[in-house]
Amino acid sequence: MRSISTLSFFAITILLGCAVSLSSAQEGNPQGSYQQTCKDISVKKGNLYAKCQNEKGKAHHAKLSGYEKCSDVTNKNGHLECTGGSEAAAPSQPRGSYTDSCKNIQMKGTTLRAVCKSLDGREMPTSLKDANRCSEGVANINGILNCEVSGVLPPGSYIATCKDVRLQGTTLTASCNDGKDHWLDASLRAANKCNGDIANQNGALRCIPIRMEKR
Repeated sequence: MRSISTLSFFAITILLGCAVSLSSAQEGNPQGSYQQTCKDISVKKGNLYAKCQNEKGKAHHAKLSGYEKCSDVTNKNGHLECTGGSEAAAPSQPRGSYTDSCKNIQMKGTTLRAVCKSLDGREMPTSLKDANRCSEGVANINGILNCEVSGVLPPGSYIATCKDVRLQGTTLTASCNDGKDHWLDASLRAANKCNGDIANQNGALRCIPIRMEKR
C-alpha cells in the first residue's frame, strides 16, 4: 500500500509540474479568442504577431499594437483587433507587403501613415485613407501606399504619382499629385479599354494611346 501511495504521489507531482510549465510557456502571449483561429503567436517590441485565418480559411500575417489595453483580442477576417476594455484600443495596422519597405507605420483613425521607399531608394511620407477597408492588405507601390488588389488594377505610369487607387466597375478612381504637391481626386471611365498608358497629367487621369511610327 505504501509503495502504491508513493507512486501516486510522484505521478501527481509530475502532472502538476507539466501543467505549471505549460502555463508558464503560454503566459507570455495575451489571452483572447484569436488563439482559436491563429497560430505562430509571438510578442515583439510591444507588438502582437500571429498568423490568422480569414473567413475563407486562408492564413494571413497579422499585427496588433497596444494589445495591453485589450480585454479581448479577436481575429476578424484575418486581422487582429482589440475589443472591449475600459480604454480605447489602438487601431490595428492593416496587413500587407508594405511593412517590408515602409517604416514609422501609424494608424490614425482609419488613415494609415508611413514613410516608404520608392523604386529609386528614396524615402517619402505617404498615407492611405480607409486603409482598414483594404480587404487584401496594403502594398507600397513606388513609395505610395495603395490597397493590394490581385492584379485587377490596370497598369500604367499613374501608379507612381497617384494613391488611394480603386477600380469601381470599369471606372478607375484615385488621388493624384498635380506636380505641386496637391492631391486631386481623379477618375477615368472605361479604364479597362485603354490600350495605351494610363497617365497622371497634372492631377488628372488620362489614357494616352500608343503612337505607331509611320514608315
